[in-house]
Amino acid sequence: MKQKEFVTHKPNSSFLQEHISYYYFHCSVDNSLQNRFMYYPNSKNALTIYRNSKVEYSCNHSRTIPDIETDFSFLYSGVQKQCRTAEIQAPFDKIGIVFQETGINHFIKVPLSSISGDPIDKSFTYFGNDLIACCESIYIEKNIESKVTLLDQFFEDKFCDFKEEVLKKCIYIIIESSEKFTVKELSNELDVSRKTLLRLFNKHMCCTVKEYIDIIQFRKSLTDYLLKNNNASLTEIALKNEYYDQSQFINHFKKLTGFNPKSFFKNVKHLGTEDTFWTFN
Repeated sequence: MKQKEFVTHKPNSSFLQEHISYYYFHCSVDNSLQNRFMYYPNSKNALTIYRNSKVEYSCNHSRTIPDIETDFSFLYSGVQKQCRTAEIQAPFDKIGIVFQETGINHFIKVPLSSISGDPIDKSFTYFGNDLIACCESIYIEKNIESKVTLLDQFFEDKFCDFKEEVLKKCIYIIIESSEKFTVKELSNELDVSRKTLLRLFNKHMCCTVKEYIDIIQFRKSLTDYLLKNNNASLTEIALKNEYYDQSQFINHFKKLTGFNPKSFFKNVKHLGTEDTFWTFN
């Protein structure tokens, strides 16, 4: 992989950090560079901005090519249920806004399911000309801090409180608990019906409760091994993250990544200083 830049930076606004996990800035000016990489299921979801690039979509795959006539391309990944493959041809200049679990819902005034959730086409136009104007200012700036300041200003202006407290509490329980809850256990804990939980997740997260639980279990395993304790055995990681046995652990990783855990952890790369993990081909 030829030299390029990938920088992560948290919002400067402590208020925004509750809803936006981090920004990333990814660019290359090497005309000969072609990247092909896989990225993986995640409960955090990203709005990605490309300058002077055109994005083509197919099932679980995207291809980004330089296009000077395209000012900006906007993509929103949503809760990623399966691994996806991306191809990028340089030069490219890319910005990612990685939201906390319910983060984007605090900046839109309609249910997420009404503007996102297409399994193939990830283009995202909700913020319209306001985001285009913001991007025109951001891409003039050379300094990362200045770019972050402009992004903070944009999202502070767009903030609109998201009041689905049952959904937020449910997600908190799934993430913070050391146990893996079933949907029935969650509905009992929250004193709501399974149907209500499913409706909330479909409407505001564009996934089912079970899909979300499985993704959190996968991401906990990933961050435990790669960011916290890569001296642990895979058996220890599996048991800590509530897999029944090694077989279930292996099958779950194969389903979500296409690899068994040993191969996955051997080949995956950590980018920046946050929780971005890609596998380059």
